[in-house]
Amino acid sequence: MKKILFVIVVVVLSGMSSANAADITITVKEKGSGTPIEGATVVIDNSDIYAETDYAGEARFFGIASPSRVKVLAAGFETLIKPVTKKGTDITLYLTPFVIESEGLEVTAERLVEKTSKLTLSTAELAKAPGTGGDPLKAITALPGIVATSEGSAEVYMRGSNGNENITWVNNAPVGYLYHFGGFQSTINPALIEDINIFLGGFPVQYGDALGGVVDAKLRTPKSDRMHYRFDISTIASSFLLEGPAGESGGDSFFMAGRRSYFDLVFSPSDVNNMFADGDEESDRVVLVPRFYDFQALYRHQLKDGYLDGYLFTAGDEMEMELRSMAKSDPQLTGEARQKIEYQTAGLTWQQRWNSQWDSIATLAYIHEKSSERLGRDEQGSPFYAHVEEKMLYLQEELRWQAQADTQFSFGLESTYSNTPVSLYAPRSYSEDDPGFDFTSQKKYRFKKEIRASSIAPFIKYRQQWGDRLTTQLGLRHTNIEVTGGFHTHQFSPRARLEYKLAPSTLLTAVWGQYIQMPDGEEIIESFGNPGLLMTEAEHRILGVEHQFNPLYSIKAEIYHKPMKNLVIALDENNPPDNYANRGSGEAYGFDLFIKRKPSQGKIGWLSLSWARSRRTNEITGITRNFSGDQPLTVTAVWGQPFGGSWQHWDWSIKAQAHTGKPYTAVTGRHWDAANSRWVAEYGKHNAERLPTYYKVDLRIGRKVLFNESKLKFYLDLQNVTFARNIVEYDYGNEYEKIDKPAEITGMLFFPFFGVEMEF
Repeated sequence: MKKILFVIVVVVLSGMSSANAADITITVKEKGSGTPIEGATVVIDNSDIYAETDYAGEARFFGIASPSRVKVLAAGFETLIKPVTKKGTDITLYLTPFVIESEGLEVTAERLVEKTSKLTLSTAELAKAPGTGGDPLKAITALPGIVATSEGSAEVYMRGSNGNENITWVNNAPVGYLYHFGGFQSTINPALIEDINIFLGGFPVQYGDALGGVVDAKLRTPKSDRMHYRFDISTIASSFLLEGPAGESGGDSFFMAGRRSYFDLVFSPSDVNNMFADGDEESDRVVLVPRFYDFQALYRHQLKDGYLDGYLFTAGDEMEMELRSMAKSDPQLTGEARQKIEYQTAGLTWQQRWNSQWDSIATLAYIHEKSSERLGRDEQGSPFYAHVEEKMLYLQEELRWQAQADTQFSFGLESTYSNTPVSLYAPRSYSEDDPGFDFTSQKKYRFKKEIRASSIAPFIKYRQQWGDRLTTQLGLRHTNIEVTGGFHTHQFSPRARLEYKLAPSTLLTAVWGQYIQMPDGEEIIESFGNPGLLMTEAEHRILGVEHQFNPLYSIKAEIYHKPMKNLVIALDENNPPDNYANRGSGEAYGFDLFIKRKPSQGKIGWLSLSWARSRRTNEITGITRNFSGDQPLTVTAVWGQPFGGSWQHWDWSIKAQAHTGKPYTAVTGRHWDAANSRWVAEYGKHNAERLPTYYKVDLRIGRKVLFNESKLKFYLDLQNVTFARNIVEYDYGNEYEKIDKPAEITGMLFFPFFGVEMEF
């Protein structure tokens, strides 16, 4: 009997043990994004039962008793110990990333091997840089060698060159215009930017022809693990972003993003006029509150050893005012001032690695730009206008051959064809070389024509590694351009680069190159400009040194000299083709210093210092003047990091900038024009005066809140926190009556810019 009872007890206990045993799957994801974490270690009940998660973030356990506690460990995440209340069920756990994780440490900056005059900002630096209003592409104004054309603008001078003498690329192609309203906000959604490479000069042959530098923005790869949604609202605009896999996870992917400003939806024109009213009936009036939009879409098709991107970028800006203030001094400027511009860029980019020696990249894009402007009216009341619509086909191919481990060749071709209908009734545009430009007295032109232009530019690049220390690179580009009306030119532009490793952490660099650029369109249009103009030219001479102090801190210093010739001068004849001539020259030289901390542990930082001089000479008059972008001394310091202690989920960053005041031309007198019954200004020496020293401190505070599969971010970008009163220009009055005591026009005293972003 006892034996039978013992057997029964054993059977019952065995049954109970089997009943408590189960198969359990524990899924581990990143908190805030819901992204599966591969390689996390899951430990059951602090015992020797453990497993690692797979690519789906899953750790599977078979035939175990229901756990009472689970411990999860993963690199880059806080350790999680979680009591289990529900028995015998699958479990999903979310790990919190370290607040000071090493974001940006891998920086994609070195997607280009060239180092001379190249500065790079990564995602971490772009996102946290203060003073940008949440727009990463505006962070470039905090770099050495770069001068903003006006306060708050991202349009820049680079080492003595105008904004229209710089090249802008997004994902290996031009995009139309990069900034709304000439520098207010970029036309690319900030959440899509991966990094920005800036060439202050000496850029390689594949970028094309320009006298200045290059802004090369790279968009990130769309996420492909699952669908992601992001919504953003800021002081001036709202945006959305949708991205994820197109089909199976890990294969093709896409994103779509859109943004629109909403000042015109919140404020009526009368609201804006009342806000800035000064009681003067002759003040200008807003008729249409400025508004803008942009949209980006990209589809990535994964290939074996490559990818194919199809994309669409588009943007538009519109504003309208009634000008009254110049009625007595420049009467033909009075009346409607309306501007509407837009662009669409659609294209394909194919990158492919063929084998261990050959790879290629090719871009085919269609760019459609439209601009419509009205400004003032003539004596009969007819408005002046300019309507331009450009349709351009752009092709660039580059084939790279790694002939040997230390030898590389690149062969490429850039080709464009454009068709541009132009209709205008207007004077020539204001020139930086012409401070006394008077709209009313300028000759007005009527022009209606379809302009066709084509260009073809083959290029070759040869890079050679000589032992362990010396690297040389030679490049040659030949550009041939033809434009309706007789403009036809072709020219070679050779470029050479040298890099010498003086020590394992010290690199010496040198660049020499000839750079060319076609004159502006209106300067070469038949019957409006001079089709006989030559290409403008600049010679870039750069010497530099880079030193890596340790894995975090580095320094880059460069001296440069850039002589320019064949610059276009607007003449007084006002009779095409004698109204423009290649009779200008220039010179820019200086020193740039850049000390940078690699972004890691949530910290960013850099210090930039520039000493520079830039002058232009009118060879007809023999007068040499300061260039409008001549800003002799600029110092900028940026630092950011997380707060400590209980505020560890908050971060802060600060930017302090000071620079020499910009040059300007003073109004020294006025005289009465009896024939037209108006006062006309008399000017002093061109750009001989200088504004007071400019300084500004910006502060950014951000916070990230993580939910299981979503996150909330918000920030305050407090611009000019010291309320510095920076003079940006002088107002001499509507009839130049304030010559002896002009009114001081100051920049923004203080502006709290905010942004809130929800991602899930």
